[in-house]
Amino acid sequence: MDFSLESINGLVSSLPGGDVLWMALMFIVVLSILVFFHELGHYLAARSVGVRVTTFSIGFGKELFGWNDKHGTRWKFSLVPLGGYVQMFGDTETKDLTEAEKSEAFLEKGVWQRIWVVFAGPLANFVLAIVFLFGLMLSGEEVLKPHVGTVTEGSAAEAGGIQEGDLFLVMDGNPVFKWDDVVKNIAASQGKPMTLVMERDAQALTLLVAPKVEKRNNLMGEEVVIPFLGVSPSGERTVVEHSVGDALVLGFTRTYDITARILEGIGKIITGSVSAKHVGGPVMIAEVAGQAGSQGWYSLVMFMVVISINLGLINLFPIPVLDGGHLLFYFIEALRGKPLGEKAQEYGYRVGFGLIMMLMLLAISNDILRVVNKFTDDKEQVTLEAPVQEKE
Repeated sequence: MDFSLESINGLVSSLPGGDVLWMALMFIVVLSILVFFHELGHYLAARSVGVRVTTFSIGFGKELFGWNDKHGTRWKFSLVPLGGYVQMFGDTETKDLTEAEKSEAFLEKGVWQRIWVVFAGPLANFVLAIVFLFGLMLSGEEVLKPHVGTVTEGSAAEAGGIQEGDLFLVMDGNPVFKWDDVVKNIAASQGKPMTLVMERDAQALTLLVAPKVEKRNNLMGEEVVIPFLGVSPSGERTVVEHSVGDALVLGFTRTYDITARILEGIGKIITGSVSAKHVGGPVMIAEVAGQAGSQGWYSLVMFMVVISINLGLINLFPIPVLDGGHLLFYFIEALRGKPLGEKAQEYGYRVGFGLIMMLMLLAISNDILRVVNKFTDDKEQVTLEAPVQEKE
């Protein structure tokens, strides 16, 4: 029996409402794994400094099933799979506790120990991304072959003699192994003529092509001026092998690159240079998770890498309610030598809660608009494809 994701997707999708069921399934799987490791970071850090953990929950609401371990922690899965939490002993009030109980209470620990416990959650998401990437690179990196699928009519590629089916071998003296190399070399050309070595019909030929500098919209909707060659990949994939050392380095560098791109995107949304319509909620995540899952384990794990980094970053934002907000309060406490007053913390949490609600409303409203637009587009497509009946 074939247990590949592609075959499972085919089986589920064949059921009534199967596409929606598949997206929901992939969403729950992805989110549960990432939330588990995030909360595991908090849990292990808490245990390392002697804090008793009373509850470890995947999901919110009514408990579906669970068990107690020998340390008194209740591990459980709950009804609503939209997150999770770790409940620590003594994280709200400790004045009525005995001395023995205080030794296990979160709030009785030193400020730097509490900082470690809170920071460990987001840290776990970055570590998970590095481990996943290391595993993917070590098992063989799946990349697009530098194989030309289409050539845009009237483009620099057509003028330079590039044809559909050509394979990029060398660009300006740089060996080409994957389509990403093609993209990077075109960008580096700044529109200057490039010497290309292509393979066509098992023969190597050299072409001189000058990319056209044009205004285009990038993935974030920004208008940018870039060199444009006018070729697109065939979609054929190949596997690039990496040594253990290279795979480990790539695990760190790719995590850094993805983190930098996410921060850049968030910065542009905050400054208004990019539309906030790119902010997605649960529906968008489920849709992309479903698409990634239908393409196999490699694509799904790569998607989990990106979402794990997002989860780690967002939780580090200095917004009360998030881990970053708690860290902000604890760093202030470390500098002042005493905690912030209760009123200041209460106002902070109110502001933080308001910001999170606004972000959630934005993400959900964007999800709704995407669904409506997709339904409208599908309806228009059906109308266009419907046969026109002639009057008799």
